This record gives sequence, C-alpha cells and structure tokens, in this order.
Amino acid sequence: MIPEDPEELHVLAGEYVLGVLEPDAAREVEASLATHELLRRAVTFWEEHLASLSSLAARIEPPAHLWDLIAARVGPMPAPAAPGFWNSLSLWRWSTAAAAAIAAVLALYIAVVPPSPAPTFVAVLHAPQKDQAAWVATAGRSGLLIHAVAGGAAPNDRAFELWAIAPGATKPQSLGVIPADGRLALGALPAAVRDGGVLAISIEPLGGSPTGQPTGPVVFAGTLVATN
Repeated sequence: MIPEDPEELHVLAGEYVLGVLEPDAAREVEASLATHELLRRAVTFWEEHLASLSSLAARIEPPAHLWDLIAARVGPMPAPAAPGFWNSLSLWRWSTAAAAAIAAVLALYIAVVPPSPAPTFVAVLHAPQKDQAAWVATAGRSGLLIHAVAGGAAPNDRAFELWAIAPGATKPQSLGVIPADGRLALGALPAAVRDGGVLAISIEPLGGSPTGQPTGPVVFAGTLVATN
C-alpha cells in the first residue's frame, strides 16, 4: 500500500529509485506512478538527486557465478530467536536486509534527518528478518542521533530503550530510553558505537531496564557502517 504520510512516501520513493524494494512493492509503486502525483514527484526528486552517484564507478557486468558464491557465503536465514538471545549477536547481522539497509541509508538519512555535520557511522534498524527500515541512526562528532522512520511507538506502559554492542562484545551498553516522539539525541559518542557494532532497541519499563541489561524483547537492530 502506498503510504499517505508524506515522509513515509518520500522514503518509499527513495528506496524504489535505489532498487532495494521487494518485487511486489516495486510493482505497486510502478503501477501507482501514473495516478499518484505526490509519489511521482518524489520519485522524480530521488532520480535527479541520486543520478550523480552512477558516475562514481564504471559499469561492469558481474560474473555469471557471482550469485552462487554470494548464496554459499550467506548461508540459510537464521531462525527467529528466543528473548534471551544476547549471547548470539550475529543473528542481528542478517544478510538479506543488510545489503538493502546500506544502500537505502543514503536516501533515508537525507529524508528524515535535518542537516548536520557529516556522520561518521550510520545504521538502519530493522525488525528481525524484515527488510523495511524502522529506525535510522547517525553518529559522529556531533554525537549520536536515532530517528524513527516507522514503528516509533512503544506498547502501552512500556518504552523503547536503545543499546549498543561493540564488535566482539557479548553484553550491550544502554544508551538511554527513547522519548515518545521517536527521537533520541546524545551529545557524546559512546565508546561502543564503532564500525561493525550493533545498535538494538528493546521494550522495557517506562523508566528503562531495572537491571542494566535488556529485560524485554529486542524488536529492532542494525549494524553500524562507517561512512568515511
């Protein structure tokens, strides 16, 4: 379904232009372009703003066996995890969503985050085994900012809490409870926020986890990627 919210529609158009939508979603966008003026304008915007990216690399045809090699390296999709899965953080680095996340973050960052100094790291957070971006995080000299794209409201009498897991670490570090408006800004960059680390969001009591570790289910997570 084409979203009615202008911000969500703008993000969808960016993902369509980048080619990271699922086939069914891409076909729905294509079918709606003829009659949906706002969608058509958003697609035109992204086509104009992203066209210059194609000049950064020469066109090359991939070898015929490339997809087989990728499939062999990726392996099967991991099964859903139980709530106490923190000893196996690799689950959250699911491969099928990662490629789309890294590509889409260019559009998502511009669409939902106000202008600021260029980030050092970005992360797109997803629900497990989903490829729809739910949160976008940027981190750099100005600190860390995470912003909800979709799914920004916690259940009643609960709150979202943000966690960082440094590469190689087994215990997450709390970065704080996310306010109800779905936006959390930190003035200082936590040590755990590094290239290859993970940002995760769990559901906790309103004041945050009483133990210093996640007590509720982890509902969104994504890997931090260096941008410079």
